[in-house]
Amino acid sequence: MTPLENSVSLAIVLSVAVAASGCSGSTPDEQATGGSAPASSAGTSSGGQPASAGVAGASVDPAGAGSGGSAPGSGGASATAGGGTGGAPAAGGECTVGKWPAADPTKAGPYETVTENEVGPEAGEADEETGVVPHFTLFRPKELSPNGLCHPIITWGNGTGSTPNLYRSLLNLFASHGFVVIGSNSKNVARGTPKPMLVGVTWVLEQNEDPASPLYHHLDSTHIGATGHSQGAMATSQASGDPRITTNVPIEGAMAQKNLSGPAMFFCGGMDDVVGCDGAANALKAVTTLPAMYAEYLSVDHGSWMSFNNKPSPVYSAINAWMRVHLMADDTLRPWFYGGECQLCADEGWNIEQKNMAQ
Repeated sequence: MTPLENSVSLAIVLSVAVAASGCSGSTPDEQATGGSAPASSAGTSSGGQPASAGVAGASVDPAGAGSGGSAPGSGGASATAGGGTGGAPAAGGECTVGKWPAADPTKAGPYETVTENEVGPEAGEADEETGVVPHFTLFRPKELSPNGLCHPIITWGNGTGSTPNLYRSLLNLFASHGFVVIGSNSKNVARGTPKPMLVGVTWVLEQNEDPASPLYHHLDSTHIGATGHSQGAMATSQASGDPRITTNVPIEGAMAQKNLSGPAMFFCGGMDDVVGCDGAANALKAVTTLPAMYAEYLSVDHGSWMSFNNKPSPVYSAINAWMRVHLMADDTLRPWFYGGECQLCADEGWNIEQKNMAQ
């Protein structure tokens, strides 16, 4: 049985793992809450134990009409006023592709978020129960380009049997930091031709050129990340061969991919007895010239990385920081990952192996 086939069979196991982690699902149309911030705990230097600032989000209809949402929680380490530095204007001049202000990845970002349900085209295989071909869920800042900068894009892939709603804390965390996140609603996101994660990227980029779309000329088409969990991690590895994907983070499952077009972090839980860490280790071995990291958080399993002693996971912080470094040019967070004495390297909670990341 191939790693992908094995991943597709994990729906029941994943549900048990997630339930054990304290993460419960709810209906896809439920109002989303903003980005999780890991809470600090003693003895960990960098694992991203967050302070608990939250950003409230609101669900909106596919047309983008807002349905409320409360004021944003406290921001990260830096103010957003004035925007970033440098960069080239996007087409139409509505936003600029450039360096984003620094922010604390362990806390919710400064932007209020909204969730748009059932957007985009049909993509992937029909749902086995309903026969409906799934669409997408979009997580984004409520106000687009508030600092004049174009928003990087992240495409998300679910674990077997799951939808983006299960991962809404992480996806809202991304959005609160300024990312626009497109998540396939497919419960088998590695299936279908073309693959849903890449269909989502194509659709979002089309919205960036559609004057009728709220996303029109607000997106950075040159910085696109891919990440996903379990079967979604396998789908992330598949998607990472697309030249539009400039960084990727498979979570709890990965496949060796030799035609990557950007840096990769292969995450696994040290206690994961569902897919284990072999896939992440082999994926690292397959990398030749690009920066890549094997990142094993020792105390979590296949689902408990989403919850940490009933607090938001430090894993969220690390993934958020990785995306900020590679999609937003937030160099203040580069020491988390790069250099022989990187912050995660020195954290006893992590087992880290670097490749092409000495500086």
